[in-house]
Amino acid sequence: DASPFGRRAVAAMIDHGILLGIDLVVLYFTLRLTDLTFADWKVLPWLPLAAFLLSLKVAYLSAFTTAGGQTIGKMATHIRVVSEDGGGLDPGRALRRAVLELVSIATAGAPFLTAITDPLRRGVHDRASGTRVVALPSH
Repeated sequence: DASPFGRRAVAAMIDHGILLGIDLVVLYFTLRLTDLTFADWKVLPWLPLAAFLLSLKVAYLSAFTTAGGQTIGKMATHIRVVSEDGGGLDPGRALRRAVLELVSIATAGAPFLTAITDPLRRGVHDRASGTRVVALPSH
């Protein structure tokens, strides 16, 4: 069964809330280690910091998806990412999905709109990586 769109949206909010919290912790400790205040955050070299934070997001999304098909948000909403044949994901497929998910977010979320009209509720990142998100049975 394809997962309901609302569950996917809630899972995404949970995951990206966690990731935002991680971003803030990294920023806090970076400022502390450099003896800067929050008012001074603009003097930090933005490209290396952005690259590091982006790599953390990719690692979070792909590692959790590879390990069990679920990020923390998906665990909370009882949904799972599976391959098109219903099996687990190898690291390469999970990495491709994670990168494409972040690209979709960077484009104001427009590629996610395909999940609304697709019968299997697949976004562009799911189609391109050969995955789908399924609802887990209730216990």
